[in-house]
Amino acid sequence: MNWRLVIAVFYFLLGTVLWLLGTVIFKESPRNRVNRVTGIMLFLGGLGPLFGAIGTGLGLTAATVQSSSYYNLFYIWELFFPQLLLFAFVFPTEHAWVARFRRLKYIVFVPHLFHFFWVVFLARPDVGWLEISAQSQLFKAILAPINLALGFIAFALVLLFEFHLKFFSLINLVYILTAIATLWYGYRRLTNQRLRQQVRVIILGILSGVGLYAVAFIAPALGIFDLPEMVRVALTILALMVGSAAIAWAIIRYQFLDTRFIVRQSLVFSISSALLLGVYLLLITQASSFIKNLLEVETPLVDVVFVVLVLVFYQTVKQWVDDLIQRLFLRNKADPGAILESFSQEMTSVFDIDRLKQQMMAALTNFLFVERVFFATRHSETGGYILELSGLPREPFPPDDRFFAEVRGRGRPAAFEEYILDKHQTPMTEVLSRWGCRLVVPIIDRGNLTAILLLGEKVSGYRYGPEDIQLLSTLANQLAVAFTNAVLYQEALEKQKLEEELNVARQIQLQLLPSTLPEGESFSMAAFTHPSRQVGGDYYDFFPLPDDKLGIVIADISGKGVGAALLVTQLQAILRAEVRDRNSMTTVLSNTNVLITESTASDRFATLVYAEFDPVCGDLMYCNAGHNYPIVVRSDGRTETLETGGLVLGVSMVSRYETGATTLGMNDLVLFYTDGMTDVVNPDGEQYGEKRLSRFLVEHRHLGPEELKNKLVREVSQFSLGEIGFDDMTMVILKIRNNRVGSGE
Repeated sequence: MNWRLVIAVFYFLLGTVLWLLGTVIFKESPRNRVNRVTGIMLFLGGLGPLFGAIGTGLGLTAATVQSSSYYNLFYIWELFFPQLLLFAFVFPTEHAWVARFRRLKYIVFVPHLFHFFWVVFLARPDVGWLEISAQSQLFKAILAPINLALGFIAFALVLLFEFHLKFFSLINLVYILTAIATLWYGYRRLTNQRLRQQVRVIILGILSGVGLYAVAFIAPALGIFDLPEMVRVALTILALMVGSAAIAWAIIRYQFLDTRFIVRQSLVFSISSALLLGVYLLLITQASSFIKNLLEVETPLVDVVFVVLVLVFYQTVKQWVDDLIQRLFLRNKADPGAILESFSQEMTSVFDIDRLKQQMMAALTNFLFVERVFFATRHSETGGYILELSGLPREPFPPDDRFFAEVRGRGRPAAFEEYILDKHQTPMTEVLSRWGCRLVVPIIDRGNLTAILLLGEKVSGYRYGPEDIQLLSTLANQLAVAFTNAVLYQEALEKQKLEEELNVARQIQLQLLPSTLPEGESFSMAAFTHPSRQVGGDYYDFFPLPDDKLGIVIADISGKGVGAALLVTQLQAILRAEVRDRNSMTTVLSNTNVLITESTASDRFATLVYAEFDPVCGDLMYCNAGHNYPIVVRSDGRTETLETGGLVLGVSMVSRYETGATTLGMNDLVLFYTDGMTDVVNPDGEQYGEKRLSRFLVEHRHLGPEELKNKLVREVSQFSLGEIGFDDMTMVILKIRNNRVGSGE
């Protein structure tokens, strides 16, 4: 086997790989300083193995090469070492002194430029190159001292040249150590985990590559030890493989220098296709050679058969290799598809908006290397937006800020510069400028701007490319759906929690109502209440009074729901206190009115009927504070209403109240009710009304209170086809049941 040719092929392939990597990095973002520095570094690094491939392939020995101009041009590749140091100055982040002294960093090239000038233009000096020749003996005698001095100078130059060649490798070693120390210092300052991973791979790759090169060439050049030529070649090839593999791995796996996914994918598939093709060619060659040796004849047909088989199975094998590479190398969390898939899975299981925002912040910070991620979220009550950034207080902004209308109008991710270029600053844009916003991503759901995703600079200093914009657009659409689902879920939880609380309130309110109804030898009672919601504003109660009298109250609070229920509890407490103090009926109503008016808003009031019934004589005194008139139905079918009283409670502090009276006889009944009973409507929009209610009571006056109550509830329900919950409905029925009442017994 021709080992020299194999070595030349290896050198050529590795040099080509370095040039390919340099081209990929340079073309990805030629305007970025780090890409330019890295690309040039890889170009210079690739020159070494390419020159080595040419020299080895031509069969040039060390002796012949060192005396040729080709050997002098070989020194161009050593500019790789100052370029490596320059790379360490600007990656992963540019050092402060480099940013301050832009041109000073190029001083690292001075020693290598001097070295290149020395070896190219002075070549290899010898003692006689400065000697001045003369024909005559006289001139020879005159020039002899000058030639002697020139000889000493030439000899000194030879020694200096040899010393320079021998110890210039020491400068390269210093550059290598300085570059590694600088990279390590930059690595220790990083906080982004993804960026730390790629920098760690780069540092290990460069350290291994230049370390092997130092063992193979720099140490022998300094006279530390000597190595056989084949060992030096093997170490050189290994150094090139490790260095190029580390950079390729950082590009493919960890998005080194923000390389786009499609570029990384193309790079991997190009390398895999080349390797697969090389394996196929090797198999064809070896198989053909084996058959020829076995049959000891030339068999062109066998070559054709192998080629056909390769063509048949090549695509299948390549597809399998591509799938394997996709799983091993390209399916990582930094790829757009993986980010979308991961976020979609999280979106289906997370219904907390703050947690969704935290996950989005983490994903963009770790995988897109975004320095700052913050949100402007719409406030459901004010319609404005709340700007929030981790570690800073939230800032509210009104909905009329022009920035929000412009974001909604664009409806797509856009650079923040587009919002401030040649435009007046708004309060929102001033804060975003101060916070370092670079990209604005609207989150729109069903035409509504629910939130805005705002991104700062990338840690690497790169601009947001088309791949980033497309990814962010898709993420914004998913985030809009996730926000809506989270809001609906939170609303459902709040509703469920509110319903649970209202159920508790309903139980409490029901406990405030009398647990048992009063009953005597001469009368019986029935009561019914049905709130339109879990809790309502209707109220009835009974009070034991002196001389075995019975206090009856029914009230209706304005409004419905919790507000009305709270006023019910207040009204009940006031009435019970007033009755307990044995005040007169007018005093009870007057004091209650004053307290309700003082403690409630002007739009809150209550209607009420308070009655005192004497079961011995059948007298019923009452005061009606703006309530529906209770209906009295006599045993013979006559009806009357209880109207005497005053204004509703809670409207005026100076309201005056009067009392009325009537006497109940045997089989007479009284219905106290709220307007929910008469205001209920049927499908035609017709109200049940007081007249229909009075006719019903007259027709069914012979029934007992409980039976009458049940029949009346069914009547109203049938009238409204079951829709009796439009308003709170309450009634109390009092019926006289024997002739003892009114007889004086």
